Amino acid sequence: MPIALVDPTASAVATALRLARRPLGSRHTVAALVSNGKPNSDVILRGVFERLSERLNHPVEALEYTKESASRVLSEEMTDLIVRRCNFALVGVGD
Repeated sequence: MPIALVDPTASAVATALRLARRPLGSRHTVAALVSNGKPNSDVILRGVFERLSERLNHPVEALEYTKESASRVLSEEMTDLIVRRCNFALVGVGD
């Protein structure tokens, strides 16, 4: 199922993306919880993760990450680390 993304800094051109195949099965599954560092973003992410975990048929481990600054993009080093260690990521904002 394609996802439509809107970039508020660019012209209004629709871009369809396909989700990366991240099979969730009986093997060990790891989720990245990426907080932007604002108040309550970590609380919201943990809540979403708990609800998701309840719906899956196998255990999922959560690794928590916090961006260096809410106003900056995720660093390339942290992105690479998450890609190597995790099957999927939940990214949240707080306030």
